[in-house]
Amino acid sequence: MNARLREIVRRRRLLVALATEQRVEIALQAGEVRQSLAFADLAWRGYRRLKSNPVMIAVVAVGLFAIGPGRVLRTGYRGGLTLLGLLRMIKLFRALR
Repeated sequence: MNARLREIVRRRRLLVALATEQRVEIALQAGEVRQSLAFADLAWRGYRRLKSNPVMIAVVAVGLFAIGPGRVLRTGYRGGLTLLGLLRMIKLFRALR
């Protein structure tokens, strides 16, 4: 019976080690996916905020009409890149603490 118990304990330890390895691997993959979806999440939150505020829709429409769609898109793209850069820097500074 002792040999059987030792075998069960050994197999359990192997399974625990394997599960720990898999958790680490999944966490790394989840981090990569989270980073790749950060921009989509930011755009979705912006859309929902814009949709919930009719005054903001009117301001965007007036801005689009007054400035022109090409310039608004360029400015929005640059602003988005700037925002993503700032978010990455904040994340880097938090990691350095």
